[in-house]
Amino acid sequence: MLPSLFIAHGAPTLAVEKNAYTDALKELAGQLKRPRAIVIFSAHWESPVQEIGSADVFSTIHDFGGFPLELYEIQYPANGDRLLAEEAAALLRSAGVSVRFHPSRGLDHGAWVVLRLMYPDADIPVVPMSVNPALTPQEQYDIGRALRALRRRDILIIGSGGTVHNFAKINMWAKPGQADEWAVQFEEWLAETLTAWDLPALYRYRELAPYANWAVPRHGSEHFVPLLYAMGAADDDRRAQRLHLSFQLGSLSHVIWQFGAGTD
Repeated sequence: MLPSLFIAHGAPTLAVEKNAYTDALKELAGQLKRPRAIVIFSAHWESPVQEIGSADVFSTIHDFGGFPLELYEIQYPANGDRLLAEEAAALLRSAGVSVRFHPSRGLDHGAWVVLRLMYPDADIPVVPMSVNPALTPQEQYDIGRALRALRRRDILIIGSGGTVHNFAKINMWAKPGQADEWAVQFEEWLAETLTAWDLPALYRYRELAPYANWAVPRHGSEHFVPLLYAMGAADDDRRAQRLHLSFQLGSLSHVIWQFGAGTD
């Protein structure tokens, strides 16, 4: 059985960077059993109804501006998997979740940046999923939970976003590797909570976590919620392990969380 993962996708430039974080993502792919397919929830696809990408071959969406030309030349032409999309829809509907298919939407950078670093050949079928920041944390967790059976069939479930992701708080003067103390405090509270699988505390993270509204601004919670989808997908094997943590610009966290099978 594969674990589920939460992976921070950072800034779009992560796609062409080489650092400890990109090395960790490449190494992680080599350590995991090769998935038959990948289901990925991206922070950059928001929808009030759960949407499932059902294209046969995905286009590459360059949903950002003002970055180096080389980023706009990157293509990640992954195939879709209609049967898996339909199976995921059936599992969600059986849990009371309304779904609809999106046959034409491509992979946004929240999806392809992560996937390209882990599986650069784009040779594993992908089923992208939207997220809904308006749901409660428990509702987001329960959507992931509804898909947990897929992991038994060698489907890798990924949530792609950012645990500390607030461009208003980035520190342009930070030295490489330097982390702002407030961001570290939030990440350490989160680590303690996830490792204990303390769902009541996690669901109340805005009240309980230090600097929660700095780390997860209310207008930008879409980057945090993929963590809940990924964690819910391992509800039948409640083990959590942080595999990597580093920071860019003082507070933009690069983190990998592994949930379920494969943790120590």
